[in-house]
Amino acid sequence: MKLDRHGISVGIERVGEDDFFVTLKLVGKLTHADYEQMVPMLESAIAGVKDPDIYVLCDITELEGWEARAMWDDLKLDFKHGRHFEKIAVIGDTNTQEWLTKVANWFTSIKVKFFLNTFDAIHWLKD
Repeated sequence: MKLDRHGISVGIERVGEDDFFVTLKLVGKLTHADYEQMVPMLESAIAGVKDPDIYVLCDITELEGWEARAMWDDLKLDFKHGRHFEKIAVIGDTNTQEWLTKVANWFTSIKVKFFLNTFDAIHWLKD
């Protein structure tokens, strides 16, 4: 029996006055409800910070895709807070995931890079 497992696990750490290190684990096929859970957590963490800098470590090794409305939620997040995202390190394990990361990089001013392991991703985020 296959479980219909999906969601976004979020970890947020504040570093100094205005830097935030966000870890995301994306699982299954993401839904609008998944974004309704995640976005308020992020917005609450950066509330009151004039110009936050956000560094993201995003694990997509178990991601199966997005519902259309969830893709729209992702775009809205980028439009609203994109200027605050400094770097996004994407951890995956397939050529397709690497290709999709490169395509996503064309559509945003955020520095996005694909990695096969967490160590290299964290090192890049800290540079």
